[in-house]
Amino acid sequence: MATGALHPIEVRVLGALKDAGWVDFDSLLSGGLLPDQVRRSIEWLSSKGFIEVEQNTLAKLVLLLPTAPELLLLRRLKEAGRPVPLSDLKKDFKSQDEFSAALGRARESLWIKVESSAVGSFVSMLDADGAAKLERLLAHLARGAEEDALPEELRPLLPDLIKRGIVQKTEEKSTRVRITRDGLAALEAAEGGRVERLTPDLLATGRWRGKELRPIDVRAPAPRFYPGRRHPVNEFIEEVKEAYISMGFTEIEGAAIQPALWNFDALFTPQDHPGRELQDTFYLMSMEDDSIKREGVVDRIASTHEDGWRTGSRGWQYRWNTEEARRLVLRTHNTVLTVRALESAKEDLRVFALGKVYRNENLDYKHLAEFHQMDGVIMGDGLNTRHLMGFLTGFYRKLGMSEVKLWPSYFPYTEPSLQVVGYSDLANDWIELGGSGVFRPEVTWPLGVKKPVLAWGLGIERLILLRLGLDDLRVLYDNDLGWLRRRATTSIAGSQTLQG
Repeated sequence: MATGALHPIEVRVLGALKDAGWVDFDSLLSGGLLPDQVRRSIEWLSSKGFIEVEQNTLAKLVLLLPTAPELLLLRRLKEAGRPVPLSDLKKDFKSQDEFSAALGRARESLWIKVESSAVGSFVSMLDADGAAKLERLLAHLARGAEEDALPEELRPLLPDLIKRGIVQKTEEKSTRVRITRDGLAALEAAEGGRVERLTPDLLATGRWRGKELRPIDVRAPAPRFYPGRRHPVNEFIEEVKEAYISMGFTEIEGAAIQPALWNFDALFTPQDHPGRELQDTFYLMSMEDDSIKREGVVDRIASTHEDGWRTGSRGWQYRWNTEEARRLVLRTHNTVLTVRALESAKEDLRVFALGKVYRNENLDYKHLAEFHQMDGVIMGDGLNTRHLMGFLTGFYRKLGMSEVKLWPSYFPYTEPSLQVVGYSDLANDWIELGGSGVFRPEVTWPLGVKKPVLAWGLGIERLILLRLGLDDLRVLYDNDLGWLRRRATTSIAGSQTLQG
């Protein structure tokens, strides 16, 4: 056969087999080749008649337990030399199930008997040598005996031990190969007259003349390469952060676990609001923030709930409960972080928080129990709803979205309130993206803030759905490697899907 049919890896494998007789698979790996390269080379060379291949399957028996439970029972009875109370025998076993199995098998085999008396049940020996075969079999297996080497009379006991998990039967496949005469001839021709690649030395010395160059099929399909990259969600989050920073915002961070005081009460959400119930919120069982006492800002928040404090509001007209405010929750929004930033602010503020939030939601195509939300606030003199609308439309424009509308809505902590919606070509409808508004005095005044504050909380995953043309939030977290590889990017310039 023409030497041009040999691949460089085939030449290396044949070279390892030359003058070596039979060689096992693992020995071929010592030459620096990968297992898959050796495996493919063996297939190619065998199909060309250049090597002989011999494959064997070896059944191995592995003893998983040192002995069988019924043998432990017999051993205990032999040591006692008399009937033993049933309750005493139980103490020698790890569990009731193990003891019941040992007792049942020993009775079934007529090795023991159980007798009841006025003082309890006793177990006595009937056949001290009845388990001899089983003991011999386990001794053979402990020495590493193979199935074929077991005495014929012991083999019928093996399936039961395998079924009970005392013995494990495994199969090991081995491959060994040796070179044929045609293989030796092909190797000699390849080593003597073919050049795998042109080197500067070959060109300078002219030694390439008269040599055969290994042909290369430039039309052969090359393997697709998938370099490492960010997950589409993380990729989009970075883009969102860049948009905020370009508009003069500072990012803030905080813990995922927050007291209900800051997650709900500081946002003027009454303590009997449905959104605070267990079916909507994840509470940490039997845990609370003992540092919260009704004084300072906490007292002002409580008074605002009860009677409006100095805000001009009537509040919610109920008795505020400190214990309820101390309960710890997984934050349901990131507004909890922006509100805490307002409480410590000394000057005008422009901050955003972007991270995971948690809701006790039923999972479906548009709801997740754990998702990302971006919340932000702007505090300054003279701010109003028009400024908020201008900021939000400008922000979404930076993300390449022009089909955005702001609809009047209601939230307990903002007035006026606006619902942010975006148009989805896939759904052929407007979908909810988040909420926004101007913080009510009931939120800002107890914090010591008298200037207007614009606030919003916007979802991340739903924006990604619009960007990528998806209709199910769960797709983002399915860990579908094929989809992740085909997805080009979530950036504005390249949100298409790779073909092929």
